[in-house]
Amino acid sequence: MKMIASRELAAKPAAVWQTLKEDGAVVVTKNGQPEGIFYATSSETWLEDVQDLLFARARRAASELRKSAAKSGIASMTQSEIEAEIRAVRQKRK
Repeated sequence: MKMIASRELAAKPAAVWQTLKEDGAVVVTKNGQPEGIFYATSSETWLEDVQDLLFARARRAASELRKSAAKSGIASMTQSEIEAEIRAVRQKRK
């Protein structure tokens, strides 16, 4: 996947679109760091392409939650401990 500086995007948009057409995706950088990704699509597939990207973000978020739960020890809570926690939170709401 080709990386293109944001300055190049502004200065040579036609070249960036051509690269996108050829490679399918382009990473746009700012100060040498990735800032975004251009992903090729079409009028026929854009909705599915967006859904794929959203599902990928959701998978990544779920993975991070699992890692965080394992690190903090929450992942090893028993069902009764979970229910007790829920009861305690609900009591505080009242």
